[in-house]
Amino acid sequence: MTSAISPAAGLAGKTILVTGASSGLGQHFCAMLKAQGARIIGLARRDLAGAPNVDLAIQADVTDPQSVNAAIEKTLGSPGSKETLYGLINNAGIAITAGLHETSPEDEQRVLLTNLSGITNMTRALVPHLKSSGGGVIVNIASVLGIRPLKKVAIYSATKAAVIQMTRSGAIELTRDNIRVNALAPGYVRTNLNAELLDGPAGDALKKKIPLGRFAQLQELDAPLACLLDPANSYMTGSVLLVDGGMSAGL
Repeated sequence: MTSAISPAAGLAGKTILVTGASSGLGQHFCAMLKAQGARIIGLARRDLAGAPNVDLAIQADVTDPQSVNAAIEKTLGSPGSKETLYGLINNAGIAITAGLHETSPEDEQRVLLTNLSGITNMTRALVPHLKSSGGGVIVNIASVLGIRPLKKVAIYSATKAAVIQMTRSGAIELTRDNIRVNALAPGYVRTNLNAELLDGPAGDALKKKIPLGRFAQLQELDAPLACLLDPANSYMTGSVLLVDGGMSAGL
């Protein structure tokens, strides 16, 4: 599925790395950015070799710093030696649906490691590459649940609130290196992975919390993401762009 938005001239020829690129939002982001003329590096635990919208595939586990560092060094080499990196989209994430007191320690750790350590591991590994390119942009994928949590998603919501604060801190820290750091915070987005849930009774209940009364389509994240990445928006850093159908504004 490709984007319907007009090509952003500022992204043409830019090299952008997307984590969690094998499915869902990550897979869609790769296709959309490829349609904008960007060169796409896809990173996932699965082998992405041959994926149609990935120019360079990296197989790594974002929760494991050794896996990330080894894969980045093998694929990209030393900073600036093989790729002039412009952007990093920290998209990889997982959710567990359970009450706070019912979440197992194992599930809690999986969510924390993927949603938080995944970002720090990737940021540590890629900032030297961005610096060697003269700067660039990092977009962390947060969530409306980091601002307005619901029941049975406490751990996930807590990680996404942390992603928002990490984004703001990172923006302050990396400004001297000409690296902008922003967050995209989607509401509920209908994908092939969650369609069965969102199209059922649970989805009907969720829609009542959204002023627009519906879930987002993947394409409705395209323009906001392109906005955050576009070098023309050079004064935009430390921002959290909500695309939630008004959910965060509701009671």
